[in-house]
This record gives sequence, structure tokens and C-alpha cells, in this order.
Amino acid sequence: MEASTVTTRPQPKLHSLVHFEIPASDPATVSKFYEQLFNWKFSKWGEQEYWLIAHKDAPANESMGGLFKRNAPNEQFLNYFSVNSIDESAAKATSLGAQVVTAKQEIPTVGYFAVLKDPDGNTFALYTPTSSMRGACKGAISRGSADS
Repeated sequence: MEASTVTTRPQPKLHSLVHFEIPASDPATVSKFYEQLFNWKFSKWGEQEYWLIAHKDAPANESMGGLFKRNAPNEQFLNYFSVNSIDESAAKATSLGAQVVTAKQEIPTVGYFAVLKDPDGNTFALYTPTSSMRGACKGAISRGSADS
């Protein structure tokens, strides 16, 4: 009988890029572009129009980003950065001149995020995993019902 092994990913470094999202007016065309350009693979996630992005050789349940059906013409790439506390990091960011675009929201079974704009108007997101996701394979960060 063979022993089974469980592989876990190390916890992302604090304040590092942990996920990105690409809005697309035509998700099929955009996903084909990135598949051909970078050999990325796309897999449907949930009931919404959202696809996880992974490297071609990535193990199951490992993603580096997501692609979603564009909701508004001004939506752009969105980068997510790892933080210990959404509330503390959002408070610090606003004290430094950032604006909250989307208040803290839960991604069920995955974690929490909030979307902000820096003082120059660049949009970014803060992310922290749920305690059950810390140290385990991170599946997806999804905007859910977030505004852009």
C-alpha cells in the first residue's frame, strides 16, 4: 500500500501579490489570447461568469488569478495583496490618502478582501485568507458581488 502525501503551499509573504483579475468583454476571446500567449489554463469557478487562471503545469486547485465578464467599461486589471488584517490595513491606507471602493467582503471558505484606490487613483485589493485556508492550497480569490 502506497503512502499518500499532502502538499501544502507556503503562506504567501505578507504584502506580496497573491492574485490578479482580468475583466473581459468577451471572456472566450481573452482567455484564448492568454492561453496562446502564456500557455495559461482556465477553469470555470462557481455559478458566476468567473474562470480561474493557472499555469499549464499547476496542480489541481492552484490558481494565480481569475478572469471575469466585464461589468463596466472602466474595469481594469485588479491586483490583490496579502495582509494580516483587512480592517487594519484599510484604516492605515485611508490614513495615508487611499479611498475604500469596496468595503471588506467575505469570499466563502476562501477569505476576505476589500478594494481601495491609492492617492493617485490606482485600484488595488487587500486580501486575507480564512484561518482554514492559511498554509493550505489557495484556490481562488473572487470578486463575488464586489463593485469595481
